[in-house]
Amino acid sequence: MRTDLVTVLDLGNQSATCLAAEPTDRGWRVVGHHTVPSKGMRRGLVADQEEAGQTVAAALRGLTAKTGLEPESLVVGVGGAHVEGHAAQGFVPIIPPGRAVQREDVLQVVNHSRQILIPPDREQIQALPREFRIDGQRGVQQPIGKRGSQLEVLTLILTGQSAQLQSLERAVSANGLRVEQMVVKGLASGLGVLSPEARERGAVVVDVGAGSTEVAVFADGALVYAASIPLGSELVTSDVSKLVQTSFDEAERLKVQHGSAWATAVDKADVVDVLQLGHTQLRPMRRRVLCEIIESRMREIAGFVRQHVERSGFGAQSGLPIVLTGRGALIDGLTELFQDVFDGARASVAAPSAV
Repeated sequence: MRTDLVTVLDLGNQSATCLAAEPTDRGWRVVGHHTVPSKGMRRGLVADQEEAGQTVAAALRGLTAKTGLEPESLVVGVGGAHVEGHAAQGFVPIIPPGRAVQREDVLQVVNHSRQILIPPDREQIQALPREFRIDGQRGVQQPIGKRGSQLEVLTLILTGQSAQLQSLERAVSANGLRVEQMVVKGLASGLGVLSPEARERGAVVVDVGAGSTEVAVFADGALVYAASIPLGSELVTSDVSKLVQTSFDEAERLKVQHGSAWATAVDKADVVDVLQLGHTQLRPMRRRVLCEIIESRMREIAGFVRQHVERSGFGAQSGLPIVLTGRGALIDGLTELFQDVFDGARASVAAPSAV
């Protein structure tokens, strides 16, 4: 296995993707990827470890068949409502005083910030520096090379339930691989859809998945808040299935082909054909009724997103844009809905980019 390649696993409710990429002068180039239907996951969490392991195996087989690569380790995305963020702070003296900060000082101060108490059933996933300070000077993003007598860091510590993290690790190790690193999905989504300039200006990234919605708030170039809502686009399909009395597959078709999260924009005269349970022929239905069902659930999700943004301390910032991503973000009218829920803040849809 080439040592410069990174192989990533994204294990979601509806699908799982295994992707291999290599570094280039301009970023990362995707060497190959393979997506399979997912089993064993519910609302972003491992519900059946054996089925999750089988899903990982299928994704790996597909990647190997396409690329000939046989990875030995994986970078694994972590999501779900068990993920939490904790603000932390670290200090280290610079000895002798006045010398230039070195890489070892940065590692030491970040490690010092990780010395926080967390419940015994939780583990640290990542420690992400938000801001460095030298001798009290705030807003230092690149401390290496600067001189001073004390280095300080403000860090976002991301933690998860030990049982969930261990289930993910066992699903990977059951296939003879080791977990190289775990990365919170909200961070990965933000790095994938935001440019460095956009992260510096600040943005709220909302990754609408099938089983959960990941929220990541970026400011001054760093992730400052992360959360997960155990509601996703799969629940929208379930609502349509129950209220329109159709199969889940038919409800998914209606959502994708005819749905909108902004019902008022739909003409009252529009009609769609629906195959209801117990019927053999399509029956007409007002499209606006379908879209009202979709909007109701998506508005609930958008409301939870707003609550998290306000909890982050950045809710009062005017003009903080909303960037929607994930398969659920492709629902028509979702940008208008989020703009309404966020009092006119600019909303857009973006997909991860690679070289």
